[in-house]
Amino acid sequence: MLLASSSPRTLTQHHALADRYLAELRRCTESHFDLTAGVIATVDGIELASISNQGRYRPGHLPALASTLLAVAAAASRQVDQSACERLIVESGASKLLIKPVGGGSALLLCLALPSHVLLGKVLWAAEEITRAVRDI
Repeated sequence: MLLASSSPRTLTQHHALADRYLAELRRCTESHFDLTAGVIATVDGIELASISNQGRYRPGHLPALASTLLAVAAAASRQVDQSACERLIVESGASKLLIKPVGGGSALLLCLALPSHVLLGKVLWAAEEITRAVRDI
């Protein structure tokens, strides 16, 4: 078991914890709502744990996209004197995408792709649960 320390985890340490990250992703999403794809990744776009419930989606592509979108959101937040971006939600007629930094100095992000009928409140709850659990690992 890796102990939490004041220094950020290395990529090797994150890879060693990938099964635990995946377990939290599953625990907070399975049987709670329809999930198209879910990914926990590094902020620079390296996938660590993922779930895909539809063959046409490749969760490995989400981290790079999520990283870029969060960087744009952070820049926009700075322009209007806001604090750091806590989450980014992209909605279209057919789907929703939630991107959330895990926080706690972890340099990880969570990305959830969902069908449009999923209630956003459930997704926000799950995202908070997942990120809290991953920070506590």
